Amino acid sequence: MSLLFLSFIAGILTVFAPCVFSLLPVIIGGSLTSKSKIRPYIITASLAFSIILFTFLLKVTTLFINFDPNFLKYLSGIIIIFFGLISLFPILWDNISVKLGLSRRSDKMLEGAGEKEGFGGAILLGMALGPVFSSCSPTYALIIATILPVDLVTGMVNILAYTIGLSFIMLLVAVYGRAFIKRFRWAANPTGWFKRGLGILFIIVGISIMTGFDKTAQVFLAEKTSFNTSQFEQGLISQTLNNKQTTNNNDILNVVPPKEAPEFTGIEGWINSDPLTKDTLKGKVVLIDFWTYSCINCIRTTPFLTKWYDTYKDQGFVIVGVHAPEFSFEKKRENVEKAVNERGIKYPVALDNTFSTWNAYKNTAWPGEYLLDKDGNIRRIHLGEGKYDEMEEAIRSLLKENGKNVDNINSVQGSVQQVSNAVAGETPETYLGFSRQDKFANRAELTTSQSYNKLQTYSGATDLKSNEWSLTGDWTIENESVVSMCDTSKLKLNVSSKEVYLVMGSDNVSNVKVETKYKGQDVDASGIVKVQNYGLYKLVKAPEFQKDDTIELTVPKGVKLNVFTFGS
Repeated sequence: MSLLFLSFIAGILTVFAPCVFSLLPVIIGGSLTSKSKIRPYIITASLAFSIILFTFLLKVTTLFINFDPNFLKYLSGIIIIFFGLISLFPILWDNISVKLGLSRRSDKMLEGAGEKEGFGGAILLGMALGPVFSSCSPTYALIIATILPVDLVTGMVNILAYTIGLSFIMLLVAVYGRAFIKRFRWAANPTGWFKRGLGILFIIVGISIMTGFDKTAQVFLAEKTSFNTSQFEQGLISQTLNNKQTTNNNDILNVVPPKEAPEFTGIEGWINSDPLTKDTLKGKVVLIDFWTYSCINCIRTTPFLTKWYDTYKDQGFVIVGVHAPEFSFEKKRENVEKAVNERGIKYPVALDNTFSTWNAYKNTAWPGEYLLDKDGNIRRIHLGEGKYDEMEEAIRSLLKENGKNVDNINSVQGSVQQVSNAVAGETPETYLGFSRQDKFANRAELTTSQSYNKLQTYSGATDLKSNEWSLTGDWTIENESVVSMCDTSKLKLNVSSKEVYLVMGSDNVSNVKVETKYKGQDVDASGIVKVQNYGLYKLVKAPEFQKDDTIELTVPKGVKLNVFTFGS
């Protein structure tokens, strides 16, 4: 399944998502407020346009002017409440439209259409729903997080496919829901109890959107309902991404038939090497490794890469590490150079800050590994950690194809300590910035008060459930991170894991206090982590898996925290 088709299916599935349940009456009810049969089409078209516009604004303004996404949320809530008031007090719109010159009872066109609120109202209602609907799909979140930042055109095409799927199913809901309810005379009465009930429902939905209560309800419904579309959709995403590039997962050389590797494009600089091209590497076996230096999965893979390079480089084996940054601080050459030196990486590293080579390979993960033969053809692909023995077997196989005798060279398996992948019940990767934020326990303080990108004081959460985290003190929540705004700010996390890592950094040397039973290697005897660079810090290393453990950080002013990762 292609990601484009998955995006279309995700749009259809959105109607079954818990976050849409409370909005379906708004779609149907909004289509009932006039006799015009084309009103559902106007609302649906406006909804589709709003999602595309909202996505484009989020992409552009988040990068350039730190646009506050809460503005659209509040605007949507206010518009829906406004339509609720109109349904609850039908005479209200008549008075407003007459005073503003929007309606003339003598206007035969409007009278014939029976369009009390006009097409403008339908457009406005559809536009108001776009920002709300766009948060209901894991596929939409995937496109926003990993595709739009690296390829605006491809990202927007996938968003368009998602929107078409969503619009199709929403139009069916609006048209057939309207037709069903219109059969009942009591539903057609513009001043009857049914229309007034819809008005009250509109107001409740609008308030819940503005206060963030809708998000709490979504989590509850997702956990309690037997049909969890998000979980189903995540399975489709995983299957789509993992099978996107390979054709035979049972083979060591799993790209059958081999396909020509793309050229290095958009590289802003090279470390450990002069600029390389595909042609200069012809005749060698090449492993292209997409990585970023703060990624825990990449860090776990690095010892195998360096060992393979040291073992087979004299046999015509080359590794090219293509560094594609997840966070903005990883775009700085000096930060990448420091990580390369600290980890003993001696092979060439290309700086792919614009994700041009990433896109050329259609890569989707850190790490993402592509093994090329002597003719520059891709012969094996592996995304993520693990299967190191299979990758080394593939390397040795291609070296033999190239006429090299590697039978007398011992495999590196056993000489590198392998870190296990996540175990059942382990806390998932936890992003703190608002673009991918989840499990934020005192989110309600944010949604009922000030917005993102602004200083706000948080009171913390008294009881953290599994995998939840909370803020106490003065913080600013940005796109990629949370930033401490005073020396006594605290972050608390309920975690199930054996090891805990945190990507963070500061422009000045800062001491972060870590309260935990088991200190990681970056925490000294007094519980202090000295933060002086942007990167990954090891906070916890327990002797065994810890269930629902709590760690607390006291974070000085100016320190940015990006993401927690875990290991077992």
